[in-house]
Amino acid sequence: MTSQDPNTIIAEFHALLPRWKDLYEKASMQDIRSTLTEITDKLHTLPDEIVKIRQRGYVFASYLEQKHNVLNKRWNDMKHNIEEGITRESQRLRSEFNRNNIAFQEAERSAGNAESLQGKLPDLKRRFDDLEERVRTTVSQLNSEYSTLQSDISQTSSQLYNINWYLDQRDEASFKFLAGESLFLAAKAEWVATGKGKDDPDGILYLTDQRLVFEQKETTGKTLGLFGGKKTQELEWEIPLNLVSEVKAENKGFFGGKDMLYFTLKPGAKHSQITVEVKGGVACKFWAAQVQRMISGNTKDERAVQPDAEELEAIKNAPTACPSCGGTLPMLVAGQRQIDCEYCGGVVRI
Repeated sequence: MTSQDPNTIIAEFHALLPRWKDLYEKASMQDIRSTLTEITDKLHTLPDEIVKIRQRGYVFASYLEQKHNVLNKRWNDMKHNIEEGITRESQRLRSEFNRNNIAFQEAERSAGNAESLQGKLPDLKRRFDDLEERVRTTVSQLNSEYSTLQSDISQTSSQLYNINWYLDQRDEASFKFLAGESLFLAAKAEWVATGKGKDDPDGILYLTDQRLVFEQKETTGKTLGLFGGKKTQELEWEIPLNLVSEVKAENKGFFGGKDMLYFTLKPGAKHSQITVEVKGGVACKFWAAQVQRMISGNTKDERAVQPDAEELEAIKNAPTACPSCGGTLPMLVAGQRQIDCEYCGGVVRI
């Protein structure tokens, strides 16, 4: 056997010893037990989160209620078997650890004797590597039993998080939503209005069941792009969906890092074409598909809350011209029950 530096031998053993003791904790499967608790807790919070977005007025994503029911049933069906597997495998691995631990305890008693450790160290390393690989394999197998469900639960939580963000933007909007109008999506975006980049407004792009809306929402006038400036928030444009002729998506720029949307509009719209870059990790192809679905009416089945029939009838029958002076009346906004004529001051009650 090749003689090694005594200090090196002792250092190698002292580096291996805490790793060996940590392996016992891994063999106990405590990390997996904690993950199971997190999954259970997250599932229990989903119903309240779904109720919350409904109370805030989000009427789409009707699949969420059913999705939670399916996830909950699947988890209840598999949880007991997974817990049994954890108990069984952790007992087996800890027994193996205890059998091998005798050799580590003997070595620890002679930890200051390099000559004694040199003969034992290769065997100790082999024991550690063998058990570490068994623990790794076992953990991987147990993880695979619930990883798909865990991913689906996380996806559902992300969907709810995104919807709450949409609603936060709606609540902070500088413009009013129309009567009977329901928000579907919102995203951070830049309206490529000038084509020069620095002067293009950043803000929020909204997709409702009636319109596409872009609101500038940013701090402008910063010195060197970093200091000072003022918050600018104002409606830039709104387009009724029936005036959207076509929407195309393109991944543009370095490595396709820019998610671009190109809207072609029908006669009667303020613009003939509009280009928008959606940001914040939002995929342009997803957005284009959702706009097309909304225009074609394919989102109706996603409504968890149907429009109020009385409100729809009131909107349908609302006058568009002032009965007193004949001037064009503004469109109804959400919750509005009267229209004020800006020409003659007359009031039309709905």
